[in-house]
Amino acid sequence: MREIIERRQLDLAVVIEDLVDPHNTAAIYRSAEAFGVAQVHLVYERAQWPGLNSAVTAHTHRWVSTERWYDPEICAKSLRKRGMTVYAAALTEEAVDYRDIDWTGPSAVVLGQERRGISEPMLEHSSGQVVVPMGGFAQSLNVSVCAGVILSEALRQRRVAGLCAPRWDEERERLFRQWVSREEDLDAAPPAEGE
Repeated sequence: MREIIERRQLDLAVVIEDLVDPHNTAAIYRSAEAFGVAQVHLVYERAQWPGLNSAVTAHTHRWVSTERWYDPEICAKSLRKRGMTVYAAALTEEAVDYRDIDWTGPSAVVLGQERRGISEPMLEHSSGQVVVPMGGFAQSLNVSVCAGVILSEALRQRRVAGLCAPRWDEERERLFRQWVSREEDLDAAPPAEGE
């Protein structure tokens, strides 16, 4: 646990807005955890939360902090107030190539609903929009694939900048204690009936 937490990107977040396919949501969690993302924000205003498929997440969602929101504007404003630059992955005229963004600072990437995309309030209150350029006939990638592509670039930039080197601080110590406490609680829980 310590080795994972030492490299966790505590100032890198993913925002999932109104996704309806539980496989997409789960795949994004799995990619987020694999790339060292510390937090996922769930914004569900226009759609019902589909839940998570544990088989798809491979239980990685347990190692990512989750915060729920019911208003995209409040979510975006809160992240910006915390010092994060909020980028919405969107096919807009203003969108820039995701590789041209500096992901080394506190950043959040917003991934929107499969058909309708990101809501107007989220677009309006984000810091900017990014796009993954296409070289074929496809206009866009599946939302979970898009997440993996963007997070891969964010982590690449952070490695080059030396931000993935192991380090320890009070926030990481709190996270470590939280994880250990949770695991101890699970170990102490009585087995379910029939086990």
